[in-house]
Amino acid sequence: MELIKKSITDNLRWLVEEIGYLINPILLKIKGENSQLLAFYFHALYESQEQKKLNHIDPQKNMTVKQFENFVDYFLSKGYSFIKPTDVLKGIPAEGRYVMLTFDDGYYNNLLALGVLEKYRIPAAFFITGNNIKNNTSFWWDVIYKYRTSEGVSKISIQHEQENIKHFKYDQINSYIIKTFGKNAFVPWSDIDRPMTEDEVKTLAESPYSLIGNHTLNHAILPNYTKDEIRKEFIGSNEYLKKLTGIVPSVVAFPNGNFNDSTLEVAEEVGFRVAFNATAKVNKLPENTGKMIMLNRFMSNDNNIRCYGSFYRMGYTPGILKTMIRNKFT
Repeated sequence: MELIKKSITDNLRWLVEEIGYLINPILLKIKGENSQLLAFYFHALYESQEQKKLNHIDPQKNMTVKQFENFVDYFLSKGYSFIKPTDVLKGIPAEGRYVMLTFDDGYYNNLLALGVLEKYRIPAAFFITGNNIKNNTSFWWDVIYKYRTSEGVSKISIQHEQENIKHFKYDQINSYIIKTFGKNAFVPWSDIDRPMTEDEVKTLAESPYSLIGNHTLNHAILPNYTKDEIRKEFIGSNEYLKKLTGIVPSVVAFPNGNFNDSTLEVAEEVGFRVAFNATAKVNKLPENTGKMIMLNRFMSNDNNIRCYGSFYRMGYTPGILKTMIRNKFT
């Protein structure tokens, strides 16, 4: 039954994509693209497709460095300007079209992006998970993925296991990982799955094309936590990153994109000026009212950007449209 559902879903997605490839360029000419901001989040980068085949990390639509460069080049060719989160606080011309690049978690391989950023002279924000850096530990979702994949477990089952423990706090997740996979489960297997070192974070922070942001100390999925616990996650991460870089982050990305009223209240209290969720929507150009600005983000996709990019520019993805169609007719 699971395979049948997957087949139906895949076919529906294919149909949506094919229709979109045909009509999006026409709709974009009618709709226009000015006065919008597209923010994207990435996780890891691969040096090559061969690295991806090693299954050391959960793929999560991760790109190769070449695909990342193609992604950047595509949006430049469509007249988009690349900006960093703090630019919206200063004010940006209302008639423009803009892209923000963000990287979540703090993988070592994020440093591979620097060559592209320097080549095109564009910025990106890097949201760092403090304790993974401090302790040189793999991220828990990658631990599940690489061990279960090596055991021959299906990707669907792996995803279910990952989703089921997202309702836990980080200490419960850590206990589950160690109990399930052993005391050395968090030891990285390679440069592919390891986080940056403290020195590498410092190097990244020194680049004129990078902005370091807060991603909590423990990749805490914040609706699972009390206000006091959220505060400790934010402040602890800020203090750690200030120690490494000399700068207190003014921007935050909520782990897994999850937040609630308590999250927003504490984030403003701590002093964040810009916050990112993981809602796949275009942003209207925000006004700096003195309050924290919340921005939506699309998850990056490793498909051919020259085929897929028009979906982002229209403000949706095939997955979103597929869900809308399925809900309407089921």
